[in-house]
Amino acid sequence: MRLGDPVRLMRWSRWGILITALLMGSGMVLSAWSSHSRVHEIAWTLIRGQGQLLIDAIRQSIHETDNPHARDPAKLLALFQDQGLRYIAVLAPQDFAEAGTALGGPARAEFIAPGQEPETRLTEVGSRIRMVVRVPPPPPHEPPPGPPPGPPPANAFPPGPGAFPGGPPPSRAPPPPPPGRHPRDLPPLVLEFEPLMARELVSGSRRSVLISGGVAFALLLAAAVAFRWLKRREALEHHLARERHLATLGEMSAVLAHELRNPLASLKGHAQLLAEALPEGRSRTKAERVVKEALRLEDLTSSLLAFVRTGSIHREQTDPVAIVRAAAEEVDPRRIELDTLAAPTTWSLDGARMQQVLSNLLRNAVQASPVGAPVFARIATEEKALLYEVRDVGTGIPAGQEAAIFEPFHTNRPLGNGLGLAVARRVVELHGGSIQASNHPQGGALFRVRIPLTA
Repeated sequence: MRLGDPVRLMRWSRWGILITALLMGSGMVLSAWSSHSRVHEIAWTLIRGQGQLLIDAIRQSIHETDNPHARDPAKLLALFQDQGLRYIAVLAPQDFAEAGTALGGPARAEFIAPGQEPETRLTEVGSRIRMVVRVPPPPPHEPPPGPPPGPPPANAFPPGPGAFPGGPPPSRAPPPPPPGRHPRDLPPLVLEFEPLMARELVSGSRRSVLISGGVAFALLLAAAVAFRWLKRREALEHHLARERHLATLGEMSAVLAHELRNPLASLKGHAQLLAEALPEGRSRTKAERVVKEALRLEDLTSSLLAFVRTGSIHREQTDPVAIVRAAAEEVDPRRIELDTLAAPTTWSLDGARMQQVLSNLLRNAVQASPVGAPVFARIATEEKALLYEVRDVGTGIPAGQEAAIFEPFHTNRPLGNGLGLAVARRVVELHGGSIQASNHPQGGALFRVRIPLTA
């Protein structure tokens, strides 16, 4: 890229801004999502820590006294409710008592192999965490705990007569603890608690992900706006650069045309007189060749002056069909087939300048087509615009040259000067319209001129 080229600089700038914003936004979202994934692992660590703290607190509360009422689930629930405890079930050998509402179903005692250390099992139940404390099974003379047939009272410690059929009567003293088992060991427990700290951590992480996504979206939106703005600026700079280039060519062409016009007219006049004075033969043929080349140079100077003078137009309501008929009469009406069925009756145009455009297009089409082959022209309206179409049956436009053929002095014909299409595009743009070239599916080149209803 050359320094000082504003069009290329803007092109690289807009793509650089878009790619940078895309990478930054993607990096922010991926970083936030990765942190959010790690937060879930940390949250489960906090959940396990919160559960262990509840177990230790319940163990300490139960072990503070030998009074069996210290195991009252209702009192334990009220005592540790601010720590997230929402349900507790104490599954003692001769007792079953619970407090709160369980989301994970009825509580049942779960045992591990004798001699193993007590363990806990955590499961997620809705918005809560269900914790089951698993202990070794009681000795054979201690009946395992189980839920009563009906809903037990929350503070039923010790149970009333007949609360657990088959159990020892309430007046009977509890059996002595088995050898090797401490009387203060915890019974099987089932807890349900809300992970307050973990929930707050996950909620904050989720907010961070949403904020990162919003910032990334805003960044991409700003980059897209900047991309579109720079693209428009690039198009404007390209247009201005082309205008400056055309202005330079116009000045050079004007100077060249004026410098050549008078000597060329003198040369052509004297060559014509010489050709008329010479008898038939080789010398007269040479003189006529000079006249022919002088005429070609005169046509070139006329084209140069036409290219320079395309500065303004004078629009008025004109018959668009009459314009194309006049252009066809100027070229070769016998080879031009007109389709005017969908043509409008009037349109705002500079008739003389538009006839110049159509004459160039029709002349090029006749020259590109085989001798005697027809050339097609159509006049219609399309999306509130006047449409002129000119199609030949020649070899078509070389690939990649659809836009280049409108540049000044660009031509594929040996005797062409490359100014006809440049002048045509300039006149059409002064009308606020557009001209496009393409290859027709059935062969040949197709030129489409669109003039909007209002410039």
